[in-house]
Amino acid sequence: MKTYFLWLAKFCTMIFIFFFIVPMLLISAFSGLSGELGEKSDLSSFSSKSKVAVIELNGVIQNSKEIVRELHAQAKNKKVKGIVLRIDSPGGSVGPSQDIYSAVAKLKNIKPIVASMASVAASGGLYSALAADKIFAQPGTLTGSIGVIMQIPNFQKVADKVGVDFITIKSGKFKDVGNSFRQMTVDEKQFIQGTVDEVQKDFIDAVVSGRNLAREDVLKFADGRIIVGSKALEYGLIDKIGGVYDAAREVFNILGKPLKDNEMPALYYPEDKFGKFKKYLGALSDIPKIFAKGYNGHLELMYL
Repeated sequence: MKTYFLWLAKFCTMIFIFFFIVPMLLISAFSGLSGELGEKSDLSSFSSKSKVAVIELNGVIQNSKEIVRELHAQAKNKKVKGIVLRIDSPGGSVGPSQDIYSAVAKLKNIKPIVASMASVAASGGLYSALAADKIFAQPGTLTGSIGVIMQIPNFQKVADKVGVDFITIKSGKFKDVGNSFRQMTVDEKQFIQGTVDEVQKDFIDAVVSGRNLAREDVLKFADGRIIVGSKALEYGLIDKIGGVYDAAREVFNILGKPLKDNEMPALYYPEDKFGKFKKYLGALSDIPKIFAKGYNGHLELMYL
C-alpha cells in the first residue's frame, strides 16, 4: 500500500510538472536568456585594474558543488582582484551551507571575498557569508534566522484508517527514527533534539568566530528570529549597508588599493550562458525527490 501511494503521488506530481510547470519555466528561461546574456559581460572587455568576480548563491541551498567549484576557480583567476559572494537565499541543507562557509574561510587567504546580501540571506544563507572578509546588506535585507529545523511528516492516522500495518525489522532502536507511519518515542525525540542542538551549537560557533562577537551577545538573537539588515548592523552580523557595487569596492579597500570616488569596479559574472536554464531543469528534477522524502521517512537537518 505504501508503494502504491508513493507511485500515485509521484505520477500525479510528474503530470503536473510536465504539463503545467515545465512550459511556464521554459518560456521564462528562454525569454530571459537574451537579457541575461546581455548583462553578463565578457571578462576580456574590462580594464585590468578593477575586475571583481561576482558569484551568485540563489535559492534554497541543496547542493554546494557549483558554488564551491566557482569560488575555487575565481580564487585562482589572475584576471580578477577579488570575489563578491552575492547571496539571495533563505538557507537550506546544513552540509552544503557548511561546505560554502569552509570554502570561503579557506579561499579568502588567497583573494579578498566580500559577501553581499540581496533580498534575503537567512539561516544557511547567513551561514555561507559568515567567513567572508566583510558582509554588506541593505537596510531591508532579511537575514538572521539562526537556527536548525527538522520536519518529519506522520501518516499513522492515514494508515490506521486504510487498515494497513507496517512491520519494521531493524538493527537498533534508532535505526528507523523518523518513521512516518508510527508515533515517535520519547527516546527518539530526545535523540533528534540533541542532534538539532548540536548542529545549532555549530551555527552559533560560526557566528561567534566569523563575526568576532561574544557568545552571550549572539545567544540573545540566535533563536530563529528574522533580522532586517539595519538591525543586523547593530548586532554586528554585517559590516556595512550597501549593495553589490559597494561590496566590490570593498575588495580594493581590503587590498589597500581603494578606488577613487569616480572610479567604478568592473563586475564580472562568471556564469554559464545557459546556467539559468540548467537551474530550472535542476529544480524540476528535485521536485519529485523532495516530494518523496516525506513518504520515505527521510531525515534532513536544515538551516532554513
